[in-house]
Amino acid sequence: MERAKKILALVLALSFILALTACGESPGADKADSPDDTLTIAYIGALTGESSAWGIPEANTLQVLVDQINEQGGIAGRKVVLNIYDNRNDNVETINAAKKAIEVGGADVIVGCTTSGAALALVGACEEYKVPSVATCATNAKVTEDENGNVREWTFRVCLADPALGSIMAQYAYEELGLRSVGILREISSDYSVGVSDNFVETFQRLGGKISGMEAYTTGDVDFRAQLAVLHQQTPDALFLPMQYKELALAAVQARDLNMDELFIGTDVWVAKDIFNLAGDALTGSYFVCTVDSEDPQLDDFRAMYEEAFGEPCDSTGQNAYFAYDAFQVIKAAVEAADSTDSAAIRDALETVSDVPGLTGPVTIRKDHKVIRPAFIFEVQTDRFAVVESYMVDYGD
Repeated sequence: MERAKKILALVLALSFILALTACGESPGADKADSPDDTLTIAYIGALTGESSAWGIPEANTLQVLVDQINEQGGIAGRKVVLNIYDNRNDNVETINAAKKAIEVGGADVIVGCTTSGAALALVGACEEYKVPSVATCATNAKVTEDENGNVREWTFRVCLADPALGSIMAQYAYEELGLRSVGILREISSDYSVGVSDNFVETFQRLGGKISGMEAYTTGDVDFRAQLAVLHQQTPDALFLPMQYKELALAAVQARDLNMDELFIGTDVWVAKDIFNLAGDALTGSYFVCTVDSEDPQLDDFRAMYEEAFGEPCDSTGQNAYFAYDAFQVIKAAVEAADSTDSAAIRDALETVSDVPGLTGPVTIRKDHKVIRPAFIFEVQTDRFAVVESYMVDYGD
């Protein structure tokens, strides 16, 4: 049995390597010729470059799940084909990958993208070709609704959006931590960082809080001391840092080196196990909002399976593997409900999926494409993220 497991792990690893080296050249039938007895899923994400730390765990997870479901007879008796495309987290590459996935690969549904910026670039292709997409960790509100608040018909997500994440963190900061003034350091070139900080500001100010100052940096910056010094001079109770985990670690260490003692608060991109090695104790005692409880023992089986198959932890760089799992389960539920691989039928069914058992909790997608799922506030401890509060999102309707 042990030898069989090792062989399976090798097969899974090799299957992903082959897909990765293809860089989007996965074979497939033209969409018009795609038979109803086969479901073709396209994954579009970053497999090379800096953002591959998130994209590779997503692609790996989907490959494992597709192999497993096909061994069990497929979805509603239909074989599942997974084609993987590398967008390098670039908007133009995302559009090109989407066209190839649909025109050449015959995609019935798309999982992607890794980031909000790329997911926003994908929107137009989904609308043009009328193929639904399910985003994993793209939290920007405009992924599923336009500037006027209208629902984007062909795009979905399994994570909570920025308005929910920013509002929950702001509410906890004001009501539970007693914070009254907060400074913000955000990545001005990131749709994610700008979106979630705007939502934090809106809720925090509505509750009575004050934004003492807001500083910005651009992608690739590694020295944040000038911005941190400005924020420190404004004497806030805390700093809100919606930063990717590598930049966060640098900023936290630099702040402590400047003898800054402000409390740090943040968002879901903090939940990367590598943060403990990168930041040391600079973040200990900080708080952030996230929809994944990475300490939940219900994740143990999946983590063990992933590490056996790919030789590395699934969550050292974030929560992407968990959300890729949930995206697959949501698509599975939709195809079963529709009893069809027709893209429009899958789209309609995605609007009705309810309490789908995901790794990160039950997932419900509303007709307006908003997601109902739990969220948590975590405290960063010496070597773990500890849940201190839980919320169920209330959209007020």
